Amino acid sequence: MKKTSIWLIVATLFCGLFTLTSCDEQLDNPTGDSDNIQDREEILSHIKSDAKVLAGNMNPEMLNLTNEIYSQLMTLMAKDRNYMRNMKQILAMMAANNALTKIMPVTKGSELAKMGYLMYIPVDIQTFGVQVVFDENGNSQLFPCEGMEFIFPATVKGLSTTLYKVAFKAGSKWKESVAPAQLKNLKGVACVYRVPETITITLSGLFENKVLTLSNTTFDIGETQVSGRASTSLKGTSYGLPDVESTLDFKFNTAQEGKVQMDCSYVNNGLQIMTLGAMLTLPETGNLIERLSTNDFNGSRIDFDMQILNDLKFYGSIRDVAQFSEAFMKMTQNKDISSTDFSSQVDKLNQYSEIYATCENVTSSLYLQVMAKWVDNKNQIMPGIWSYEDLKLIPFDTYVEQPEMDNINKAIEVVIPPMGSNTLLGVQVFSRIMQMLPLNSAEWKI
Repeated sequence: MKKTSIWLIVATLFCGLFTLTSCDEQLDNPTGDSDNIQDREEILSHIKSDAKVLAGNMNPEMLNLTNEIYSQLMTLMAKDRNYMRNMKQILAMMAANNALTKIMPVTKGSELAKMGYLMYIPVDIQTFGVQVVFDENGNSQLFPCEGMEFIFPATVKGLSTTLYKVAFKAGSKWKESVAPAQLKNLKGVACVYRVPETITITLSGLFENKVLTLSNTTFDIGETQVSGRASTSLKGTSYGLPDVESTLDFKFNTAQEGKVQMDCSYVNNGLQIMTLGAMLTLPETGNLIERLSTNDFNGSRIDFDMQILNDLKFYGSIRDVAQFSEAFMKMTQNKDISSTDFSSQVDKLNQYSEIYATCENVTSSLYLQVMAKWVDNKNQIMPGIWSYEDLKLIPFDTYVEQPEMDNINKAIEVVIPPMGSNTLLGVQVFSRIMQMLPLNSAEWKI
């Protein structure tokens, strides 16, 4: 099903969906023009030439490697039911120890008093250090260390089983966050946690007895936004790893009530690959980090505008992220899905989304839709271009030769994962850690 997912990820859209899709079956030309054959040929020419440049510049192996490693860590964390409880118990012990000597009365008229607390216990998380060591079954053990580390085995294609480490390092900026004390027999007591505003997540692996850093992701957490940079700089040829030099800058900003503005810019081997701007509209307000980590996007809408090589432009929207995601997952993860159900899910993708493609020096856009095809006894996806002249969908491969199609497939594969694997999974890992801490009622304001 790899080719299916490749065609589904032409547009980087957020929350792990990163897919190519289109809009519902409407016959009106959104550009207001009839078919412009010259514009269509110009846009297709840019798609083919840009794909060739991308295919020659980028190597997807490192992106796939980090994606696979992070995914296995998330799987192990999901299997183990003890480490979250144990870490919360450690924090509770810290609070209990502080309670013996540092419990203080709440100042009359203060914010804590308005929240109904009578006493508070200050807890400094920067003194908290733990190493979580997983086995392949998801069982974990805790050990003391500086900061927070996760050691885990991952079996990567071509590398067998290797130990990897995800380390969290806090920056110098901190802020206070309030949560209930969660201590027995203590009512009306708050814990005031000192939590970092800057977190750096480093992924490293042990190769030929040498620790190699695979990626660094830094998050700056403000009251209204999460921003940062994911970067990889590796000379890995002697270790059987690809050389890579890449940087992804990203920002999630609560632009206004119920709306999150997302921006990112990706550079690889000195080439500006992609810039993306998107607006996520949530049906109701909520904690941004928690929504990212749980993929809680019921009723949410995304409007996006993506530039490739400062040349091509893909734009459009997903009108219901949850519905769209459900259809996408059914198509890509269910190998036994019938042709009828497969086509039904394709229709659902088109129902909840739309995408257009254009480029410089043209006045119209290509209106794209997803098509279901049965190829080599398998369900397959093919993007199609809507023809307003013929009132039908024309398969994309009608316009390109196989070598050009191969370039396009490779370009799609290497453009999309930076946003998906490095940033989103980094956010998910980070937010999963934050959920372990007893800060669920903390006022993050994001």
